[in-house]
Amino acid sequence: MLNLNRNLCRRGCPFGGYFSSNAATIPCAQNTGNLTLRPHSVVHSVLYDDQTGKASGVKVIDAVTKEEIDYFAKVIFLNASALNTNLILLNSVSHRFPEGLGNDNGILGRFVAFHNYNASITGEYEGLNQYKIDGRNPAGGGYVPRFRNVFKQETDFLRGYAFGLSGSRPVLPVESKLGKRLKEQLLSPELGPWRVRAHMMGETIPKEESYVKLDENQKDEWGIPLLRISIDYDENDEKMRKDFIEQFTEMFTDAGFKNIKPVFSNKAPGLDIHEMGGVRMGHDPRTSMLNKWNQLHHCKNVYVTDGACMTSTSTQNPSLTYMALTARAVDHAVSELKKQNI
Repeated sequence: MLNLNRNLCRRGCPFGGYFSSNAATIPCAQNTGNLTLRPHSVVHSVLYDDQTGKASGVKVIDAVTKEEIDYFAKVIFLNASALNTNLILLNSVSHRFPEGLGNDNGILGRFVAFHNYNASITGEYEGLNQYKIDGRNPAGGGYVPRFRNVFKQETDFLRGYAFGLSGSRPVLPVESKLGKRLKEQLLSPELGPWRVRAHMMGETIPKEESYVKLDENQKDEWGIPLLRISIDYDENDEKMRKDFIEQFTEMFTDAGFKNIKPVFSNKAPGLDIHEMGGVRMGHDPRTSMLNKWNQLHHCKNVYVTDGACMTSTSTQNPSLTYMALTARAVDHAVSELKKQNI
């Protein structure tokens, strides 16, 4: 029987209750006999061969010894998480690409966007105290998709937001400090009233002025330039946040919740999750970095299928989209290899 109070979801679910690389894809790859895991490796850059006009491999720095090691391959999938993928491509300079691999148009690192989590709202519900919750739900509760500006423009801001919803009963503070009563309270904790919380997941608009670039002076301990990030919220994000609070104050009131309170975190971009863009897809090499198969326009044996490839953040958790794009791109790469096109 599974212990419902196990809480290692962020490490990849040790008993495989939901998808993660640790629980699903890495074991499958190991079973093929073709997987080699090389720990303590910091990727420095993608190597480019001016003679063949293709990428030839990757340079890594051993995190412990600082040794430089080159690995070679016919095809390279660069999925280092969006901002690090941008960093690696910007750091992949050659005679052919002095501004970063594939960066003929100068837009590598631009049009970066993210999800706006900067507002939430809480409330309390009187009743249903015969029910309680046990364990932890890694899905986080409920999800309601975007409902603003879906079929037509109806607000003074562009796009919209989804929201996550959760409910719980907090454990009341233990009153006794020692003895039998303390033991009883720890074994059978008393629960407070039901509390509900909704948080927004807003779509920020990718803009050319939202960019990342390599620091010209500072490097990390492995000799790789640090990434300078120039991204911020704008007026559209603030209007969206205001609308979220207005809509959910009304919803929570109509649902019968009490003690409704808006919460503004005012965190800087990047302190939540789901950064995207910088190596965006598109049909036109003048305005995009990748083609429809996630190949670099100007270096076809390099594929980028993580968040860096996105042209919009939308309002969903994006991981399944990355997985679908990756599976599609792998199928394309295998086909192109067989045809000797890459």
